[in-house]
Amino acid sequence: MSDHPNGYDLLKTTIELSVSSFPIETKLEKIFQCITNGFQSDRSLLLRPEMILKEGFLSRVIEEKKPLWVDEERPFKEDTILPEERDLVCPAFGCIPLSDENSIQGIIYIGFSKGRTFSSNETELLLLLAKEIGVTIRNDQLHRGADDDERRVRQLSTLWELNKALLTTVNFERIVHMTLTAITIGNGLGFNRAMLFLVDEKGHVVKGTMAVGPNSAEEAGTIWPALSQRSRNLSELVTQIESSTENHSVLNSIVKEIQIPLEDGQCIISKTVLEGRPFNIRFPLGEEEWVQTRCERGCHLSSEVGCYVGEHLSRDPKVYAFATVPLWGKGKVIGVILVDNLFNQDTITDEDIRYLTMFASQAGLAIENTLLYRNLEEIHQELKEAQTFLVHREKMAALGELSTSIAHEIRNPLVSIGGFARRLDRALPADASEKRYTRTIVKEVERVENILSNVLTYTKEEAICLKMLDLREVIEESLSMISEGLRNGGIQLMKSFSDQIPPVKGDYYQLKQAFFNLVSNAYESMRGEGKLSIRIHPYKKNGVSWVGVEVEDTGGGIDPEALHHIFNPFYTTKDNRLGLGLPIIHKIVTSHQGQIEVNNHPGTGATFILTFPAQEVREK
Repeated sequence: MSDHPNGYDLLKTTIELSVSSFPIETKLEKIFQCITNGFQSDRSLLLRPEMILKEGFLSRVIEEKKPLWVDEERPFKEDTILPEERDLVCPAFGCIPLSDENSIQGIIYIGFSKGRTFSSNETELLLLLAKEIGVTIRNDQLHRGADDDERRVRQLSTLWELNKALLTTVNFERIVHMTLTAITIGNGLGFNRAMLFLVDEKGHVVKGTMAVGPNSAEEAGTIWPALSQRSRNLSELVTQIESSTENHSVLNSIVKEIQIPLEDGQCIISKTVLEGRPFNIRFPLGEEEWVQTRCERGCHLSSEVGCYVGEHLSRDPKVYAFATVPLWGKGKVIGVILVDNLFNQDTITDEDIRYLTMFASQAGLAIENTLLYRNLEEIHQELKEAQTFLVHREKMAALGELSTSIAHEIRNPLVSIGGFARRLDRALPADASEKRYTRTIVKEVERVENILSNVLTYTKEEAICLKMLDLREVIEESLSMISEGLRNGGIQLMKSFSDQIPPVKGDYYQLKQAFFNLVSNAYESMRGEGKLSIRIHPYKKNGVSWVGVEVEDTGGGIDPEALHHIFNPFYTTKDNRLGLGLPIIHKIVTSHQGQIEVNNHPGTGATFILTFPAQEVREK
């Protein structure tokens, strides 16, 4: 290296840079800048393997693993020069392969625009520099490989911890909350916010189900540092956060209102379901491009397509970046997980998407299992109710036969007793002392006849005349039957009827009797003073429409010991009652496929809740 006085310094600088803490790109840039300056070449660079084309002279340098020197003494003799390689053919240049038996790092190229000759010292120096550069690249590859392995181990460990947390419950709401919490927690997947949308196959829509994430950057700045300081393992942390947090966030309320047609191929969420693949949407967009992405409903969600979501989930739809991954069940997409980094604006990388997809595949099976379990619980409850109803019907049928037989046997002599008592009462003088005995007999006979009538009413299967009814009209008619007592007493009547009440198919007179008995019981329990509230409202349960009626009083409530017996026939806590009022109400409600429940508040009152299946009204 005697003809190259800076050779030692150049090699020393290269070695120092190779062991420095600079990123590999910075190291190589500085090393090649030193080579260019040290050799006073026009340019020097590293040609990566992906830059080397087949069948060109560079590929032969790699294949032969020998340096190529071109100068005044060794002219260029290659026959095949690809167009992409022409600017590398200079009057003097050198190509040194960086390869070993296991890998190829590329080619070091140094070129001169004027003719010259490479001395033996220069070629020796370049070979030493190439060897050092090759070691630097290989070390970086090994370091990156180790980092990748460490990251994969860490990711797999995290996924195992999260999967362990998902196995702690079969409750649908809890497992969804845990899933979204795991996606947003710092030592989990670490996204700012996570939202779940589930496929409703019956309605052929995608519905917003739940969302987890702070409502503002200030809230995020408070929550995230606190979570990062917790020293428990991830599965315990996710479970603990879920079990102690009620999700009343603004974001959760917004997401639950979102409903997107499944066949809407322009919406990124429905597109994720239909195509079964993730989308990583990066913004910002230009004004013209942003306008072109809006769909007919005014959507702003993605750069490819639009959706109602972005308008409500972002502070500025033009700069809203997010990602979606499909939630797979057993052989089909059951939903979509949408994530964003709205507050810290971190870029969502492809590696993040792969990691999220791995977790979603586990969470999807867990969520699908909870849905199946919930459906089984609902079916089990329905079967249990049906069994209870059938047992009750059998008991009632047996009781009806017995009651009818006894009633007829009692009624025949009772009629005779009543008739003779009335005749005797009429025959006696008005001032006769015996007349009080005959009147007592007549009165008690009437009471026994009323008891027999109530027993037959309860036990006899009456024909139901079904027609479409407005429960508001039925209840108003029932209230009119006791309106006199309400006006004269100190009872305040409060009515709250929704404007849109779907019709109910039922028997007008039976329902009127049921509501009359219920309101009468409430009236009597308050003993002339209090507040009677009646509410009617529609609602939906598992996609089925119902009408709910609530009758609330401020009486003394029901004795807790008697609560489980109030619908049993002949059970009463009043000496002058037979105990058939509430059982008759229960019979009428259940015969209309309805349900009756009671919320008891001993000492302050009770609320009876009646629900009836509503009839869907089709728009013409």
